[in-house]
Amino acid sequence: MNNFNENDFDGLESDIKTITVLDEDGNEFECQIIDTAELNGTNYLLVIENEFADDDECEAVIIKEVSADNEESIFQIVEDDDEFNKIAKLFEEKNVDEYEIEL
Repeated sequence: MNNFNENDFDGLESDIKTITVLDEDGNEFECQIIDTAELNGTNYLLVIENEFADDDECEAVIIKEVSADNEESIFQIVEDDDEFNKIAKLFEEKNVDEYEIEL
């Protein structure tokens, strides 16, 4: 399970929102939130690592919120194929002009 702390950089000129990701080995890295969606009461994020943000062919990851409190949300990578396909299709239909999803 991965822990994510959302950092909302309100003072920056851009609308880019990032989260700090803590992987299973305890390594931290920053990810940009590309989009958000909700399905059946579960929140999902489409994210890419900041390191690859300028790459038009970068791979994004879909994560889902499994727990939240006032300061921290816990997300997991969506690994179930059926769930992934439903959410990927939702993201694809939601923002056809903003990004392209290839399954």
